[in-house]
Amino acid sequence: MTPAVDADLVILGGGLAGLTLAARLAREGSGRRIVVLEPRTAYQDDRSWCFWRPEQHDLSHLVSRSWKTWTFSDEMGVSIRHQVPGLTYQYIRGSDFYASAQADIAESAHVDLRLGLRAETVAAVPGGVRVETSAGSLLARQVIDSRPRAAQAMLYQSFVGLELEREHPFSFDPREVTLMGSLAADAEGLRFLYTLPLGPNRAIVEWTRFGTAPIARERLLSELDERLTGLGLADARRVRTEGGVLAMGLGRQTAPPIPGVLHAGNTGGALRAASGYGFLRIQRWAQLCTESLIAGRGALGHPAEPRVRRTFDRIFLQAVRAHPERTAEYFLALARGVAPAALVRFLSDGARPADYARIISSLPWTPFLAQVAAPAAFSPAPARPATTQTPTAETSVQR
Repeated sequence: MTPAVDADLVILGGGLAGLTLAARLAREGSGRRIVVLEPRTAYQDDRSWCFWRPEQHDLSHLVSRSWKTWTFSDEMGVSIRHQVPGLTYQYIRGSDFYASAQADIAESAHVDLRLGLRAETVAAVPGGVRVETSAGSLLARQVIDSRPRAAQAMLYQSFVGLELEREHPFSFDPREVTLMGSLAADAEGLRFLYTLPLGPNRAIVEWTRFGTAPIARERLLSELDERLTGLGLADARRVRTEGGVLAMGLGRQTAPPIPGVLHAGNTGGALRAASGYGFLRIQRWAQLCTESLIAGRGALGHPAEPRVRRTFDRIFLQAVRAHPERTAEYFLALARGVAPAALVRFLSDGARPADYARIISSLPWTPFLAQVAAPAAFSPAPARPATTQTPTAETSVQR
């Protein structure tokens, strides 16, 4: 006799991916029994998510700031300004997203967010998947695992940011985002400032490094302090801190799949390997997964990366690994040589063949051609069916 299940779907991890899917299922009224397990006991204002979209879209009610202009600059302060008609760079703060998702879930009788619970073991059993938690066991038809998980990556994007406020206005233009400012690189890798002006007197300033190993938060904060002093911002009040390490270009996984368990979010490949953007990719997956569940086809893991994009990102990251001291040169070449609309399409997974051609032609050929035939730094994660579970990497924040 098949045992009765406790839930049609158990979601491990109530971060961006888990909450997005749960909230969509709650809004759509799928009738499926959904349980979300999240170790934290409360949500904090600890994240920032940004992306390019038209002014009006399904999440525009959560957007607290948007900008028509974004800039790149080198160490000498020479700036390259970009705009794309019809698109703005938009910012959602973590606290607004968390509150909205929890409100949607609270309205549903079929979706249960359980804070303060940690999944300890997950195993396939007759009738489904058994999840042992810190408060007992659950039997589910399927499991989506979006928890952070350590794994090797080609590069790591380490960053820390401060939301700053002061009585008199900042010197930078509140109408434009510094996407990559004061770009510089050395043998250790790339470094730059990322600035989101939230108003004349308030801004988020982040210090970011790309490298072959994660950078300690304490070091990043120390370097950010030096930068803030140099910019005359040492007197600004520190409202909050955020930060994390993004694993860019995950290695091949060797753990066997667990029947009935799927991976999503950063652990399922949602993070764009060449940029660190993941918010819109997670939204698209959540919509596909919701539609599949409502249609009775079951849950979906994050979809496989298309071969062309996966190959291009691998070559790009390997070129950065091979010549970290040239990384600033690469990004400035893209900013100068690629039309803003094409560059945004590339960063947002909408690149056309002509966009890839323009990107390739703007970069120095020798270091990239060397990586086309070179062996991989390590084997990247292969493409896989959307319904196959594959353990993947640890990431903590995404743009």
